[in-house]
Amino acid sequence: MFIDEATIEVKGGEGGNGVIAFRREKYVPLGGPSGGDGGNGGDVILRADPHRKTLVELSRLRHHKGGFGRNGEGSKRSGQDGETVIIPVPLGTQVFDDESGDLLTDMVQPGQQFIAARGGGGGRGNVHFASSVRHAPRLSEKGLHGEERRLRLSLKLLADIALIGLPNAGKSTLISAISAARPKIANYPFTTLIPNLGVVRLDQSRHFVVADIPGLIRGASTGAGLGHQFLKHIERAPIFIHLLDASQHLQGSQSLFRHYMSLNRELKIWNPDLIQRPQLVAITKLDVVAGDEDAQAEVERTKAKLAARGCEVFEISAATGQGLPPLLERVWQLVEVARAQQAAIDALPPVEITRVQVDKPFSLKEIARYADGMSEWEAQGGALERLISRFELDNHEALLHVHRLLERQGVIEQLRQAGVKPGDLVHVGKMAFEFEE
Repeated sequence: MFIDEATIEVKGGEGGNGVIAFRREKYVPLGGPSGGDGGNGGDVILRADPHRKTLVELSRLRHHKGGFGRNGEGSKRSGQDGETVIIPVPLGTQVFDDESGDLLTDMVQPGQQFIAARGGGGGRGNVHFASSVRHAPRLSEKGLHGEERRLRLSLKLLADIALIGLPNAGKSTLISAISAARPKIANYPFTTLIPNLGVVRLDQSRHFVVADIPGLIRGASTGAGLGHQFLKHIERAPIFIHLLDASQHLQGSQSLFRHYMSLNRELKIWNPDLIQRPQLVAITKLDVVAGDEDAQAEVERTKAKLAARGCEVFEISAATGQGLPPLLERVWQLVEVARAQQAAIDALPPVEITRVQVDKPFSLKEIARYADGMSEWEAQGGALERLISRFELDNHEALLHVHRLLERQGVIEQLRQAGVKPGDLVHVGKMAFEFEE
């Protein structure tokens, strides 16, 4: 089954908690703190796998979670990091943030990796909070939550050449004649329901990949037929072979040149850049129209009109092999040029994109007011939310530590200026604390 769209939910593993521990050895007076750090949560990573051809497995298995980091232990022993989850995806997979629609990465190189969801950092043990004035700290940090996001995966096939044409134009017959691909071939429209890839080998050193795209019809760019589903697969191909079926003239169809113009119009509507790419025209099924003077005359008229537009035209028969060698040699020349251009682009220094986790903007709103003058507030984002999630506020020493940090960062002053009074209750996520000066 060919599936080229899938939506998955990924979540980094939870970070392990740091611990409060002290050395208690008989001959070590004042042993001091020895609480170890928690392990980091496991990441969820997408990896481009050339052996994967479809997203069918991910369409069925939608939830992926990194392993949890283990809590720290005494004697300064750190917890084990959570297991990293590797998700193989086909080459050509684009990864979008489902909420914003932003393109996050394009998996086009074998082995390429993308961290889809980072695991939460492990908390620090109490050994990190010892100082010259605090010899026995009784506080530690909790592990952070892992990143959580919903991703939309979209597969666009990677090929050097895309075969385009109306339904039943002979695309499947051609790819089966020039490669080992064996698509379904029948004498009715829309025989091909999924894209097919074939490798064409001219000799030991010259080979390229051809994609057979399901037939396109007028209105394909707006959803008619199968076009809107598969037009995206030709976007990566730098070269097109446009097949025109010479036998259509025997069925009283419109002229071949109109077929050519109609399909190019759909390409332009879908993506204007597509019609700027090299496009060879192959008039197919010459064996079917052999001996028919009217059909031959239509072929000659079409060739003249296409030549006037600067098109390179080849007359072929995939069934008999007529005209295939010159067509493939010309295709190889264009492939070499396209690969050289791509190599020049790949040689440029990569642009490094660093994903920085930014705090949500700090916001505060009053949610309740009582007769005694006390109020309840709801706070979100900023340093307040981050620090509250890091410490156990039931621990008085941890509460004082958090208060000092918030005061140093100006958060306490922000709360005071917003109208929060001593005794008011401030909710931060699932936790709440009573505001004190």
